Amino acid sequence: MKSTVLSVLRSCIRAGPSARWVRLTAATSLGLAAVQAFPPAPPHILYGTVRDETGRPMDAGEAVVVLETAGGVRLRTGLTPGLIPGANYRLAVPMDAGLTPDNYQPTALRPEVSFRLKVVVGETVWLPLEMQGRFDQLGQPAQRTRIDLTLGEDLDGDGLPDAWERALAAMLGGGLDEEDIRPGDDADHDGLSNLEEYLAGTYAFDPEDGFRIELIEAGEAGPSVEFLALRGRTYSVEGSADLHSWSPVAFRLGEEDPSVPARTTYRAEDVRRVRAVIAGDLTRLRFFRLMVR
Repeated sequence: MKSTVLSVLRSCIRAGPSARWVRLTAATSLGLAAVQAFPPAPPHILYGTVRDETGRPMDAGEAVVVLETAGGVRLRTGLTPGLIPGANYRLAVPMDAGLTPDNYQPTALRPEVSFRLKVVVGETVWLPLEMQGRFDQLGQPAQRTRIDLTLGEDLDGDGLPDAWERALAAMLGGGLDEEDIRPGDDADHDGLSNLEEYLAGTYAFDPEDGFRIELIEAGEAGPSVEFLALRGRTYSVEGSADLHSWSPVAFRLGEEDPSVPARTTYRAEDVRRVRAVIAGDLTRLRFFRLMVR
């Protein structure tokens, strides 16, 4: 039997607008063969906010997010608030992680694939009582899917943790059960539902403690708005000309020099009132609203 001698005649690296690939042309005693090696597709990114049962976004070092599949794949990441605006965890899922029947299918995750997310806090493993996200978007290469995770117990299944419901019932006089605290109700009649107050971190029993934005002045540097920021939450401002179409607007904090680049988000490190000076072209904007994550 003839021995096979493999020699690389040449290698060339070509970079196209959408992909980089390597082509090796090899010669053997039996003839010529072309071998192509393609780099793996970029991973799919899962990200979002992990909240404790009181609705507070958790800080770095407090927890670890773990993804597991029925096939034994296990991925984990710590919390890093501020890494992505409005999120405190980011998990890169490789396209060859074995989360589909074929590692080289164009999706890493699919809605029908069995997987779960867990949150490890110290020695305790939590299965989130709520996972919010666009699961039909999972798995596209180089894309991102936001999945927010809420810890705690929710025995009545309404999306509000039992501990938060018990605290609200106590502040309202103690005459209500957890089942009486419903997410769509407005316990303090301030125009915000109980669920909206839970997500914003405001007191659902105090009509004076609402989630609101106030126009303070319209100066030469731009209009200034104020809002109460709570530690761990990320805020952004949107503008509109007609109350129908909204878009993010850039702003600077009131204490920042005008030479400082404007931002589109602000993550609060403590509880404070924030003055935001709106920047950019404001010729058509007449209305502003506040967003929180």
